[in-house]
Amino acid sequence: MKKFFLFLSLFVVATLACDVSVNIAPTNTVPATAETPVPIEPPTTTPEVFISLTQAIPATTVPSATPLVQPSPVTKTSVTFGRLSLDIPSSVASGASGKEYPRNDSENAPYWDKTPGHLQVSLNDYYILQGKFHQPQIYVYPAMPYVELVPATFESMHRLRNVMNAAAPITADQLPTVPFFNAAQVFASNIQAVSFQNGSGIRFLTEYSQYYAPVNNHELVYHFQGFTDDGEYYIIAILPITAPVLAETSDTGAIIPSGGIAYPDINDPNADFLGYYASITDLLNATSPDAFTPSISQLDALIQSMQVAP
Repeated sequence: MKKFFLFLSLFVVATLACDVSVNIAPTNTVPATAETPVPIEPPTTTPEVFISLTQAIPATTVPSATPLVQPSPVTKTSVTFGRLSLDIPSSVASGASGKEYPRNDSENAPYWDKTPGHLQVSLNDYYILQGKFHQPQIYVYPAMPYVELVPATFESMHRLRNVMNAAAPITADQLPTVPFFNAAQVFASNIQAVSFQNGSGIRFLTEYSQYYAPVNNHELVYHFQGFTDDGEYYIIAILPITAPVLAETSDTGAIIPSGGIAYPDINDPNADFLGYYASITDLLNATSPDAFTPSISQLDALIQSMQVAP
């Protein structure tokens, strides 16, 4: 692990010295690795209020991996795809399918399609959460080759390392993001360190967008990122999740459940979007982990079960 983090530090210095440039994807897409980018269509009335990662999420302290709520016993399905093995609680999904993506280093490939070769596992019959914006998927990348091929990946890994080692409250710019998403996290709640069989990382609930979007169940995800203990592999999990206090969609007329928080009037020049996200963060932090669907406890159990072979 120390060798890997030393490599990251040396790599970013070399990158700056060589003035490496990174192509930026069109702002109307959220790339999905090795798949066709999915378009995002912000409301036509949205003012130019693109997210600043250093503003949208307040500082918070990351709890250690120790106090995780232990899930109640449930049946599970044990699966292995390539180097990844995991147990899938029956309350989360019925199984999984996996695919190995070959190396793609074409000069003409956009950065979200570039890969040193990685494993992508999709969860099947993901409980009742069908038709969500994101698909339930787990990605396993070889860490050093990914950074070498896509320099922008360094930033997410650097944030992940800082968060895992944080001894003080963290700020939003320290939270890891999905390297192949061309969107920002509008908030982050339920931040918790989680260890798996041969590694560790951080999980939190978030929503990605390119504008100050309403937080809703269609786009809400449980987001995990971590490293294996030896630093060889970088793991990303994107798992849809819903909360009983959120509207089902971002539509203007979507019903906000009792106890929910109204989205500011987007046409109001004095609309307090940062205050809205802070209130949403507090609300979801105060919501019982088992009130979510799937429960946070069961998604934690899935992550904790992971084993990544050398």
